[in-house]
Amino acid sequence: MRILTMLLGCVFSFAVWAQGPSVERYTQGVHYELLDKPVKTITPGKIEVTEAFAYSCGHCYNFEPLILSWEKKLADDVELVKLPVIWRNSMQPLARIMYTGKALNKYKEVNARVFTALHKERKRLGTEDEIAKIFEDVGVSKEDFKKTYNSFSVNTQVKQAQARTHSMKITGTPQMIVDGRYSVAATREMGHEGMLEVVDFLVEKIRAEKASGKS
Repeated sequence: MRILTMLLGCVFSFAVWAQGPSVERYTQGVHYELLDKPVKTITPGKIEVTEAFAYSCGHCYNFEPLILSWEKKLADDVELVKLPVIWRNSMQPLARIMYTGKALNKYKEVNARVFTALHKERKRLGTEDEIAKIFEDVGVSKEDFKKTYNSFSVNTQVKQAQARTHSMKITGTPQMIVDGRYSVAATREMGHEGMLEVVDFLVEKIRAEKASGKS
């Protein structure tokens, strides 16, 4: 009887293995959601992973080292896009920081400095002058900062971020959107590490679809 049980176990294991990618480790509606309406991606030719975040969010502050480490290991066909969420107009100034930093080629330095200022130094960064000081700390003059911070390009990107926040149905931060189709949020059981594991699974799923011509 014991031998028969072992044989049946081996047969079952082989059957699962043989099914390959069709056996999903994660389930829609449990570990991730499918957006009602797909959102157009902005990185042609790549599997786009969007991280919806807010500088003011404590969970995002704790998640930042993890997402930076995860990004370094991405395959060439995957691209991480950072989306500063804007649910209301009062969130625009902090969101504007990211696009200003990118325009001035100071994104990494500014990104780290903003998280530190808000969560370790307990600064508010509620005014343009307070934000300007962040950029001065990384070598950007106040004049260059203000010119870029209020530029047409940054204004446009902020409006697009606000639109994408709503179209991607962002309800909390951090939240991940994969290929403009799948939404993944951390749960108490899954945590941030688990959320990224689900994202990795979805990336593999999309890659397989592309290879088979289904996407």
